[in-house]
Amino acid sequence: MGRTRRTLGRRLRSLWDPSRRQPPRLNPILVRLAAAALVIFLLGTWHFHSAFGWLDAVYFVVTTMTTTGYGDLSPDPHNPIDIIAAMLLMLSGITLTGLFIAFGASLLTRVHWVTMQGLRPVHRRGHIIVCGAGSIGSGAIDLLLALGKRLVVVEISPDSSLVEQAREQSFDLLTGDASRDATLDLCNLGAAHALIALTNVDTLNLEIALGARARNPTMPVVLRIAEASFAQSIARHFEFETTFSAAALAAPAFVGLSRFAGSRGRVAFAGREFAVGELVITEDGPPAAPQDAILIAVSREGDFAIAHEFSDLAPGDRALLVVSLERFKEGKDTLAAAAQRFLQGG
Repeated sequence: MGRTRRTLGRRLRSLWDPSRRQPPRLNPILVRLAAAALVIFLLGTWHFHSAFGWLDAVYFVVTTMTTTGYGDLSPDPHNPIDIIAAMLLMLSGITLTGLFIAFGASLLTRVHWVTMQGLRPVHRRGHIIVCGAGSIGSGAIDLLLALGKRLVVVEISPDSSLVEQAREQSFDLLTGDASRDATLDLCNLGAAHALIALTNVDTLNLEIALGARARNPTMPVVLRIAEASFAQSIARHFEFETTFSAAALAAPAFVGLSRFAGSRGRVAFAGREFAVGELVITEDGPPAAPQDAILIAVSREGDFAIAHEFSDLAPGDRALLVVSLERFKEGKDTLAAAAQRFLQGG
């Protein structure tokens, strides 16, 4: 009961927070229909004001366009221009009224569909949208939550554990297809920090990314693509610089682990590739820095710190380092070779 009251209190306070208020997003179709109706109304009023006066002209145009037609005012039957203008008002009024009714029915149907699907508009700002909560998506969600990021997760069929996690850790969970425009419109993409597409279907991830870019062209979009060649093609043709193949990212890590237990894979930076790994300093004496190795950090007795010099390391420390791959092009595993040189003191 207390938790429900606190949640209700936060929502009420957010309604009065001026920084979170956003102007309503107008539907472009509705705006065009309203603009067309206003233009026709003004033209009709301007045409008939000489015959009826301004106020009666407004009254006549409104009753004619809405097909009410009380008959108390009518155009001059001897003036063909007035007759044609009245006919045009009737036709345009019927057309616009029909379009407004169709649009309203569509809007009500969409609202009902959204309610049935368990969707709701998101009012967060600076959030990260994760589309797909499978094996990779679940890991990404856990890592982002650990970093304190605000999340909106879109999953077409969330399991009970994900629903419970969303309830306990207070992130928005939308049950729907992220490739649908109706679902993306609910994610408040205009105020989002980034979007990560992690579904199991490559084309679906691309569709999500294109829909997100159309709504927020400056937002970073990260794609998970299974095929490495397809990922490169997408990055080249659609200018998605953060398009990665999960297999291509994982393969170097597995290969490195088969040769050296401390391998953590490879990274590309500034047109060069580097191996990333962890080394445990033993009791065999002070370590010497391996050639071309760059020390990043050290873990000592549970404490993490930025490290600069290999000479500062002591037995029992765990060091994180990167090694350039340029010197190792003859089939040898770079990280294993660097580890062997490092532990041997040369």
